[in-house]
Amino acid sequence: MKKLEFFQRQLDERNPQIFRAAIVDVRNYGLMVELPDALITGLVHVSSLTDDFYLFEAARRQLIGRRSRKRFSVGDQLSVFVARVDIFKRQVDFAIALTSEAPRKQSRARRRSSIARGGS
Repeated sequence: MKKLEFFQRQLDERNPQIFRAAIVDVRNYGLMVELPDALITGLVHVSSLTDDFYLFEAARRQLIGRRSRKRFSVGDQLSVFVARVDIFKRQVDFAIALTSEAPRKQSRARRRSSIARGGS
């Protein structure tokens, strides 16, 4: 309960703290992340991933961006902040902080130009 109160205070602040997180599960509705420093698990809902439309690939347990081809997989490291706290359900929702730590995949245009020049 104390952890939930701490995260509720984080949510109430206008300058929320950014936490390290690891993806521990991928579902069609979002990413389950664990904060190793706080020992708590929460959800990054797909609706909070606003940079692209993400499709769930069940066989690989990944979310893949339709346009950007950015992939989120189990084990990926992210930076997150508190998006919502439900003390009654004892749930915390997170959103991804805009940092360079988010997983990226080389864009097709860049890859094509590299192949055309003979690079790999």
